[in-house]
Amino acid sequence: PRAARLLLALYEHHHHENKRAASTSIRSTGSADDDDDWPGHRLFLLSEGAGEDGSTISSESYFDTDKYTLGALYCLSINYILGVGCLGIPYAFARAGFVLCGIIISIVTIMSYMTVMWVAECGVRAEKEARVLAAQIPTNLELHSGEREPRYNGTGTDQHGNSSSAETSTEQPSERSSLLQRRAQRSQTFDPSQYEVIDLVLYYLGPFHKSLYQISLLALMYIGLLAYSQVFCGALAEFLPLGKEAGLIRFLPQLVFGAVVVPLSCTELDEQVGIQAAMACVRFLAIFIMVAGSALALFVDNRNDNDSTPPYFAPSMEENCEMSYTACFSGFGVAFSTALFSQLFQHSVPGLVRPLASQPEKVAKVPTVFGASLGTTYTFYMVLGTTAASYFGADTRSSVNLNFANFSYGLDPQTTPAWIMTCCRLASNIVVMFPALDTLSVFPLIANTLGSNLLTSSGPGLQKWIYAKTKAWNKKMGTDTEKAKLTARASKIATIFWRLVAAFPPLIGSVWA
Repeated sequence: PRAARLLLALYEHHHHENKRAASTSIRSTGSADDDDDWPGHRLFLLSEGAGEDGSTISSESYFDTDKYTLGALYCLSINYILGVGCLGIPYAFARAGFVLCGIIISIVTIMSYMTVMWVAECGVRAEKEARVLAAQIPTNLELHSGEREPRYNGTGTDQHGNSSSAETSTEQPSERSSLLQRRAQRSQTFDPSQYEVIDLVLYYLGPFHKSLYQISLLALMYIGLLAYSQVFCGALAEFLPLGKEAGLIRFLPQLVFGAVVVPLSCTELDEQVGIQAAMACVRFLAIFIMVAGSALALFVDNRNDNDSTPPYFAPSMEENCEMSYTACFSGFGVAFSTALFSQLFQHSVPGLVRPLASQPEKVAKVPTVFGASLGTTYTFYMVLGTTAASYFGADTRSSVNLNFANFSYGLDPQTTPAWIMTCCRLASNIVVMFPALDTLSVFPLIANTLGSNLLTSSGPGLQKWIYAKTKAWNKKMGTDTEKAKLTARASKIATIFWRLVAAFPPLIGSVWA
């Protein structure tokens, strides 16, 4: 029922088209529960709450808005989406077939954009509703205090002999008032200036679904962070003399990786703009090399078949589904799971949008940026999958970067100038090292999101303890600090603590994994 209410709130066609009229109705009725007061949800627009003066109600910004531009949002979104999962796309194309895999990726991309916008829309609506309800809790409770649950005698009728059916008008107001009171109570703990998806789950769906989401998120992110640690440390270990007598040097890969990603994990997204933009360029370069290299080989390498003409496509092997240009349903699972993992960033939406909270003109363009980000990755996946799988065919590796180890791009080393072959080897090394370089960007983003979710789910206890200790220390040292500054400092320290909790276990686990 709670999920149904959420979907109804998103999809219901509303009577009021004017946002100003909606806010006026909310203020005049003293309640934010009437879905008719919300404009209808649109995939390419976010609802905006209007204040008394008609200005947009938005969260207080604690970010450097000069650094966090729409371009920065685009780069960060790309880095969240475009991880090492893209390296499995050509393998999915080869096993599931070009047509089937292309359809799957298209559907997953559309669904991903829709769900991303649902999360963003829920955040905007919850932010305003929490502000309204927080200011009007006494009014709301008094308004509905006279509504009582009908008493039933166990015979299907109430004490007056009326039917106890859910459709009766007697029960509907009571259920509605109960929902309002629960939501009003949750609004007291919902912080519009700093919330994550887990807060939205609690606000709309309740504690049980919050716990379910938290367990799923912890499993997804900790396993992902452990995998990223293993990828980088394994790649670096190949260049170190790590034998049985290596001693403490065997911990060097974890120390190097941790020295880079742990400090980044503790910073806010607007403070990572520079390095994330640089890593986005590295991603584009690596994908360009794979696409261009595969396309070049298709027209250069005739595979010792002098009778064929370019492009030289890999032979189809439909019988055992090792290479299909149409559809092979035995590869559906590989294609679907790869596409789903490669377009996943819904859990990071609040953190991406929050730095823009004080800039409504930029918030209005967030749907376009998210659409451009998913459109970019969709294009990369389609082009990379078709070109790489067309050349490598049944030999396509589950991680296509391994196909580029010592790859000559279809050129003959005996007749090709040495400087060209040197450039080819350099390009191949960039592609082979791409997963390791990619983890330097993805790990801090995931740890940042996980730490923020752990902070919000842990409650205010740690922040209150830090606040009390900081206040006592300042009093002992004879310094006087404003309450707002002490609160901000306690929040910052608590945030860093939980981000360290998110970052360190995967690093330590990668030593034995």
